[in-house]
Amino acid sequence: MNQGQELDQKRLLLAVVLSAVVLMLWQATVPVPAPVQKAPQTTADGGIAKGNQPPGTTTSSAATPTGTAGSATEPATQVIEARTLTTLKRDGLQSVDLTNDDGQIAGWVLLEHQYQAVAEDGSRSTFPFVRDVERDSTEGVFLPPRLQLSLAGAETRGDYRLTAPTESGARLEWTDPNSGVQVTRAYTLDPETYVTQIELILKNPTNAVVPFDLTALFRGAQNDEQAQGSMFMPPVHLYESVCKRNDDFERFSADAITENKADGDPVAFADGIRWGGVDNRYFMSALVAEPGSIERCTASTTRAGMPTGFTLLSNQLDLVGGEIPAGGQVSRTVSFYAGPKKLSELQKFPEPLNDAIDFGIFSIICVPMLWLMRVFYGFVANWGVAIILLTVVVKIITLPLTIKQYRSMAAMKKIQPQMKKVQEKYKEDKVKLQQEMMKLYRENQVNPLAGCLPMLMMMPIYFSLYRTIYSAVELYQAEFFGWITDLSIEDPIYVTPVLLGILMFAQMRLNPSAGDQMQQKILMNVMPIMFTAMMLFLPSGLVLYILVNTFLGIFQQLWILKKTNLQPQGAKA
Repeated sequence: MNQGQELDQKRLLLAVVLSAVVLMLWQATVPVPAPVQKAPQTTADGGIAKGNQPPGTTTSSAATPTGTAGSATEPATQVIEARTLTTLKRDGLQSVDLTNDDGQIAGWVLLEHQYQAVAEDGSRSTFPFVRDVERDSTEGVFLPPRLQLSLAGAETRGDYRLTAPTESGARLEWTDPNSGVQVTRAYTLDPETYVTQIELILKNPTNAVVPFDLTALFRGAQNDEQAQGSMFMPPVHLYESVCKRNDDFERFSADAITENKADGDPVAFADGIRWGGVDNRYFMSALVAEPGSIERCTASTTRAGMPTGFTLLSNQLDLVGGEIPAGGQVSRTVSFYAGPKKLSELQKFPEPLNDAIDFGIFSIICVPMLWLMRVFYGFVANWGVAIILLTVVVKIITLPLTIKQYRSMAAMKKIQPQMKKVQEKYKEDKVKLQQEMMKLYRENQVNPLAGCLPMLMMMPIYFSLYRTIYSAVELYQAEFFGWITDLSIEDPIYVTPVLLGILMFAQMRLNPSAGDQMQQKILMNVMPIMFTAMMLFLPSGLVLYILVNTFLGIFQQLWILKKTNLQPQGAKA
């Protein structure tokens, strides 16, 4: 076997190993799309869901018995004709509808331009982020969060009246006919965040102590077909129950809840619950409460009352109860967060909610990348340009590694005549051949693996950027220019992936070569095609990064090749 064949086999083996590493890292870092749930779903109390109730019904045959605090279903009580009492507004940020039906939130609209719903003709309209699901719904939706009150062991549901409304606040009042307790729900919109603060005031005019319990309920109506996703583009509309407890973070899809129940694994936790809610890739509704005020979080699913093909995913958070003294009153304050999973917003709370953003195992790299992109965006006001600037920074940081790679290639080329002699001399003795080759490397201070180091170092960066773009809501519906109107999804006309393939083909021909081996030619021609095919389905923001990185890499390689006097693969020997 001559030197060229030996090098060909080693390089082919190295390519196979690196490909396997890439596939393993991909599988470890990219969420596997959840399959459509087919198993019968259970109600919050663990039973099989019964019947099909119309969405938004005020009674439920699956409700837990009266007196059980914190039911994940609607309390069994009289039907109330629901109507909107008032709408709280923060200009340019959000609006919240309040209903007389139990004094709850009925709708939550995001007003920011970036999150507005985009029609096929490109027109935009406000985004009704939280609303009831309809029979003819085709997309998943967050259902209105609820703060449920129980008095003297019985769940309450009253017809509230509006008092003292303002643009950003309102008080809703009702008196429980059974216990005599006067209930006030005071709502206030936060001026800077996607938060509605709820102060629950309980006044007891009677001569008897009245115990009370509180439960917060967060729900998402998931279109199971939308939740499937694909290999290269995990789903946007996969709803999950999230719960922060002590130092652990629990995340359950509807399918995972079903599997855990079947296997006897927990879906409920009562150890140091800090916060919880329901989210999808970019948005979340969650409870923010005082430390130690949440006793338990419970994830559940059902299809009862849902349109065909939909699954209702719920996260029930039981709060610490108490007693209303005779002739006295108590108050409890909680906050509902409902909006985009923007890291800068989630970190504002005393108990940060940033675990909701799933950066995977590369979060230590993703967070600085996102921070740097935000800095650039602050200057250029375009996320695509911010990605380009990030690419330049990464290229500068990794330049020393790239130079080292090419210097190693130059050193390997210099000792090739000696390598050929050693290979010819010891071609029948593999052990001796390896010993002499290692001796040759030491004498010439050559590391044959040094050329692989930059490639291995860049892999975490590529995966980290993928996770950043995949998870960062800042890039959701973020426009670049021209036909690229959403950096979080694939290029709609595939211009950037095809251009990337052309540049990769040119770049591979610039790679130094020891000869014109057949394996190198195959890799040089096939790899750009394979990579381009994969890029067709990846977020255009990531493709933009790799495209710019490849473009800069070509000029970088030309400069280094000139300095090291190496011949590229495309050059004739």
